[in-house]
Amino acid sequence: MFIQRSGKKFRLVDRYKDPLTGKLKRITIGIPDKRKSTVKEASIKLNRMIETKISEIQQGNIVHGITLGQVLDEYEKETSSRVRRSTYYNHLTMAKNLRTEIGEDALIEKITPKVITNFIESLMYGDRNISSGYASKYKSFVHTIMEFAIKQAYIKNNPVNKVEINYKTPISGAKIQNKFLEQSELDELLKYAYAHNTTYAQLCEWLYLTGSRIGEATSLNFNDVHRQGNHWVVDITGTLDYDHVKIADQKKADNPKTATSVRTVILPEKAIKIYQARIEETGGRGFIFCTANGTPIQSSALNTFLRNAKKKLGIDKPISSHIFRHTHISKLAELGVPIYVIQQRVGHADSKVTRQIYLHVTQKAIEKEASKLDKL
Repeated sequence: MFIQRSGKKFRLVDRYKDPLTGKLKRITIGIPDKRKSTVKEASIKLNRMIETKISEIQQGNIVHGITLGQVLDEYEKETSSRVRRSTYYNHLTMAKNLRTEIGEDALIEKITPKVITNFIESLMYGDRNISSGYASKYKSFVHTIMEFAIKQAYIKNNPVNKVEINYKTPISGAKIQNKFLEQSELDELLKYAYAHNTTYAQLCEWLYLTGSRIGEATSLNFNDVHRQGNHWVVDITGTLDYDHVKIADQKKADNPKTATSVRTVILPEKAIKIYQARIEETGGRGFIFCTANGTPIQSSALNTFLRNAKKKLGIDKPISSHIFRHTHISKLAELGVPIYVIQQRVGHADSKVTRQIYLHVTQKAIEKEASKLDKL
């Protein structure tokens, strides 16, 4: 499924296999804009149109004997050039687990909601111990595969629509505290970083000050930062494309992580000073955060540095580059910034972790104020 311009408007385009000819046919629907909500609504309508066309031709018949492996092979071949590289390789990993756990030779028409439920819950509660959030992504992926199978006339209905997952208990208050750094921990970690690797330290502080994802920050060029009215801002338009790409060939991906990831973020004074320091260090060319060779900093290298810092400092929390993004959210919540403003700033349409951090921090503030009532 992809978007095509038609004059001043757009069209959402998809293909499905005609049961009569076995050939792919094209089907389109007009859309007024490319907003995520518009595309999502149109894609639902388009899928219904395809289902109707197929059912009219089939009159209740489907192509029998198609295996899960065949469907995954066809899906991977068709989507390899139409999705982000990181998304494609993530799908390959999920597909590999589907092939292993459900079976390459399993007939697609025989896969029931119960089979899918058992598969996803085994990933959550078995040896892999994946999170509820990642389990939800698996469910979404299997849904996409089954929708593809419907378009190919291999099944009539999507079994995922009847899947109900027993997700893990939501993160407790104690655990949500481990998602972000307290001010003293942040100060200690940044002090250590500046003493051992200035570039890493600048990147970590930038992540905290802007709420950026690591891939968004490491893909930035100097011209992404500029003045806008009375403020300095950074335009975040993509993320670093690093999956199966040599470091020297890495660049900003054409597609962002999500539609809401594209945003303009106002920079605080400390972030502006980091930007100016990076200009002095690099001459203002190429990536803002780069190695001495001009290549972008790798998240794996930064995370190794942070794990070593955690051990040296004795911080009893899981530490990675992402904790600075969560710390940014917690600090804004502490300052009383509305949650919808925070979500726009960090590029989240909706995030369970963002809401949990926000509610946790604001609840602490409410309890702190309540303790003062006894002094009335």
